[in-house]
Amino acid sequence: MTRTVPFTQHGAGVQTVDLTKLLPAGTTQQKLTVEYTNNPAWLMVQSLATVGQPLEHSAIDQAASYYSNRLAKAIIDQNPQAKHVFQQWKQEGNHISQLSPLASQLEKNQELKDVVLSETPWVADADREEEQKQRLGDFFDENLIENRLATAVEKLRKLQRADGSFSWYPDMPGSTMVTVAIGEMLTRLGVMTGQQADVKAMADKAYNYVGREMVDLVREMKRMERQGHKPSFPSFTALRWLYICALDGRQPAADVKSANEYLYRLLKREVKRQTIYEKALTAVILARRGDTRLAQQYVQSLKEYSVSTEEMGRYYDTPRAGYSWYDYKIPTEVAAIEAVQTVTPDDRQTTDEMRRWLLQQKRTQAWDTPINSVNAIYAFLNGNSQLLATNSQQPTVLAIDGQPIETPQATAGLGYVKTAIHQPQGSTLTATKTTEGTSWGAVYAQFFQQTAAIEASQSGIRVTREILAPVGQSLAPEPSSSSIRRSTFNVGQRIRVRITIESQRDLDFVQVVDRRAACMEPVRQLSGYQHGAYCSPKDNATHYFYYGLSKGKHVIETEYYVDRAGTYETGTCTVGCAYAPEYRATAPSMTLNVERRMLDVER
Repeated sequence: MTRTVPFTQHGAGVQTVDLTKLLPAGTTQQKLTVEYTNNPAWLMVQSLATVGQPLEHSAIDQAASYYSNRLAKAIIDQNPQAKHVFQQWKQEGNHISQLSPLASQLEKNQELKDVVLSETPWVADADREEEQKQRLGDFFDENLIENRLATAVEKLRKLQRADGSFSWYPDMPGSTMVTVAIGEMLTRLGVMTGQQADVKAMADKAYNYVGREMVDLVREMKRMERQGHKPSFPSFTALRWLYICALDGRQPAADVKSANEYLYRLLKREVKRQTIYEKALTAVILARRGDTRLAQQYVQSLKEYSVSTEEMGRYYDTPRAGYSWYDYKIPTEVAAIEAVQTVTPDDRQTTDEMRRWLLQQKRTQAWDTPINSVNAIYAFLNGNSQLLATNSQQPTVLAIDGQPIETPQATAGLGYVKTAIHQPQGSTLTATKTTEGTSWGAVYAQFFQQTAAIEASQSGIRVTREILAPVGQSLAPEPSSSSIRRSTFNVGQRIRVRITIESQRDLDFVQVVDRRAACMEPVRQLSGYQHGAYCSPKDNATHYFYYGLSKGKHVIETEYYVDRAGTYETGTCTVGCAYAPEYRATAPSMTLNVERRMLDVER
């Protein structure tokens, strides 16, 4: 049995964990594992390697590669101490272990997970992540950076057509959407690191192409307006175009400028229908065009829509901040951070709280898509790279009942440590932090206990399990009920197990292990996708694997036959994040009585 307590510290102070609640009386072979990351801001830097060496030949991937390599060079220039950290990572990576900063998160902490990596569909993901991290030391080599930049520029040049548009892949037609996406990346990069000469000609051609597209769009809109149609702001692509123009600051041609003014007037009418993301981009546009008062109103609205907690920071928990198909709500947070920085630059507290949420997302997510990574890195490091030096000299002191725990040498940069204690003695664990910035850790308690005695537990996730009759009537109480967990069934009955998962945050690589009684035989015998997860029936349990599980409630229903009489224990149902195993939950075992009487309907 494994119980966990994750915790976060955002400044100097003492974090306390009650060990008596983690290790119940009467259990045997107790083991306590403690891990701590002193400066997780370096996880952002590690993410650069994910997109710096793209596997795909698409224009988006090549632009992201250019972006991340140029940003890596800027980090080295701004943070001389970073070179020393990279060299240490390279040396530590020569002997991969669970403490190595270059080991895959999916491979770490195997002894703390319910399913070993080799039994999951994520082996290839783990191999890819480890390979990327193995190259991390070389990734920040300045000569190799220049080579990758030259390669990305050359491939981008081949993907740009004569009219200035970019093709998504070679031999495909030019795409306005792809061109705008690349223009946005290059423009944001220019804001951070200055205009880059090697892509200036391409950026100018792309700018002119999209400008012509917008002129044609506005010409058609005006024609429709003359026919009596009431105009409205046309599209998200048009909004991103105005945003690029606002960041770039150049003076467009007269016809493009006229089209932009037409779109700008329509944009200011759209506030009631805008998502949080669109409102944030609009605030930047308003501020850059000198409409300061209205921009401040937009930013104030952004702040009012947000919610804040001490652990998670400030974020959006509203339908108007929708999920993206590739990266949860990260684009919305990125846009909001930029809007607050642009319009109210003195409001450091709000931006710091938003960055706190962004860093917490990296704790439980792989960030293996180009757009995801570059957006997040842009928001977190833009004007904030000093965080990479925080906590480097004063590690947090971990202690049990006041006695410091012996820990191995912390990894460079991250300051990650992990230690295990067998048969622990003591009632309270403390983490005494003396520096500012965000740090986090987790405590894992493992022990042996009778299946029927296991109680429900949760840390960041909650799971409940019910057994339902064919007509939908519940035959067992909720697992959280204090009553006896016992139900009566008949041989041959077809039942349904309903698992309800409630996650408090967005998680990557989630595994569900629903152990079942020996009298239960799954109706569906073959592995395959269902309920958004990959389902794999085993001899004594049914496994479900989610590549991504968004915040909120998720329900799994699976049918079984009851095939023999007797009294049985189902065993527990566990849900855990393989990327961050400190987030897990357990539903207790249930006792099943099965009678020999066959059901008429099954005869």
